[in-house]
Amino acid sequence: MAESQERIDNGRRRLLKTAGAAAAGVVAAPWLAPLAKAAGTEPLSGLRDRIDHIIVIYQENRSFDHYFGTYRNPNGYPVANLLDTAGKIDRRFDGLQKDPAGVAYGVLPVPLDIPAFDSASLPNKPFHLAPYIPAGDNVPWDPAHHFFRMYEQVNSGKMDRFVGLAQTRHVADIEAQIRRMPKAGTAAHHEAVVKLLMAASKPSGAVLGHYRREDIPEYHALADEYTLFDHFFQAMSGGSTGNALYLAAARSCQWSQAPAKLEGQLDPPILDKPYDRHGILINDLPPLLGPTEAWYGALKISPPPDEQRFANIGDLLSHAGQDWAWYAEGWDKVKPWALKTAFGPDDGSAVVQSDLIYNPHHNPFQYFPRWPGYVRGGHMRDVADFRADTRDGKLPPVSFIKASAAHDEHPENSAPAIGMHWVMDRLKELAASPAWHRSLVLITYDEGGGFWDHVAPPRPDAYGCGTRIPALMVGPYVRRGYVDSHVADTTSVLRLIERRFGLPSLTARDAHAYDLLGALDFAQRPREAMFL
Repeated sequence: MAESQERIDNGRRRLLKTAGAAAAGVVAAPWLAPLAKAAGTEPLSGLRDRIDHIIVIYQENRSFDHYFGTYRNPNGYPVANLLDTAGKIDRRFDGLQKDPAGVAYGVLPVPLDIPAFDSASLPNKPFHLAPYIPAGDNVPWDPAHHFFRMYEQVNSGKMDRFVGLAQTRHVADIEAQIRRMPKAGTAAHHEAVVKLLMAASKPSGAVLGHYRREDIPEYHALADEYTLFDHFFQAMSGGSTGNALYLAAARSCQWSQAPAKLEGQLDPPILDKPYDRHGILINDLPPLLGPTEAWYGALKISPPPDEQRFANIGDLLSHAGQDWAWYAEGWDKVKPWALKTAFGPDDGSAVVQSDLIYNPHHNPFQYFPRWPGYVRGGHMRDVADFRADTRDGKLPPVSFIKASAAHDEHPENSAPAIGMHWVMDRLKELAASPAWHRSLVLITYDEGGGFWDHVAPPRPDAYGCGTRIPALMVGPYVRRGYVDSHVADTTSVLRLIERRFGLPSLTARDAHAYDLLGALDFAQRPREAMFL
């Protein structure tokens, strides 16, 4: 055990030292029927000949500026960060955040429930967060990041309402006021509604805080040694469940019979209900197939599995004869509930109090009616299985790795440095195996978590994109110390997988997504891992 820890510590020092200086065919399965368009025919010889494994490490709730706002590339590649040419925080961000009246805050409102901010007087501009919330501290706070709220935080690209809409309060009482307001649909009406929402919210300047290289050194070191994407966005506005579904299927769930009271019916539909007016799931709800959460009120309104007949990336891979796995930390502890349902009789109930062990609403495959087949087929595995599979030469062509709440970097349950070390452990396990030489790893996040970012997200459709998020590509053929500034989002992960394995696209979103191939250089000699 001591020898293993010494090896990890030596690898960490080495990394920091180095970095600091199925084509179209017969579609048999019914859920694949709508997928008529096959993958493109452009030759991708490097990807297809030299990469056998694509691994996605999917963390939680951090924006790009929150982690890389002060990052400078050692090779001189430009980065869309917060810095001016002198390396200081750019003054164009001074006074950016506005209060409900549209007036710039003079001093940032501070969170009352975080003692370190008690005597703080922070000007209205981005600031270093570590003196108040160290990167290794798990502090009980969680900025708001619901679907419509995030749109209003973005404010048509002005990015100036993150502080004012940082925390939720009970806002249901403003619904009646909104319904009584005249001239619905006009710009003036929209602004009046937003002012009501902001007045009913709790502002917090903490969302303007960012971490520096010294706070999360290994993430910055990975950017130095491999490739950082600086225009990578969460696919869907809002929170975890929708974006996890976009990672798997390039769309969210639906409930065609969702009661109107559960849908955002106002104009603008600014109050965050579970569904939009089309019955599309836009905020977090637990799955009905087990293991699921003891969140009984939410379970009664969760999307029915039978309506999720569309394909996901697992279906495409299986249809093409390619294995895949979702490696979830804590899976072995909740697996006994995996073939049960939320409202099953007697011991058939899938509800389990998983606490920090396993988060069902983070696993997109649990929302599909084919879930029992995924479980029986061995596609659901524990992170301990990832260690064994890499060691034993059994790593599947596509892997998704999901930490438990204790390690996923989600505020309130985890911390940046804790998650960073957990991610590095997974990379070390891969790098110590023969699979490393034919692998490609993408480290990214489900969503920005309500933390401010200064780059306005694109709007490919009514559901996305949301905040810019960190994304790193690591592997023996990844360009060294490169910054890829192509516009990308969560569905780019699907596009990369589809291109590698000759799969059709799932929706228009992944069909038109950037495939991330600009980060690869197959002319270079394959590199050994820089963190062993």
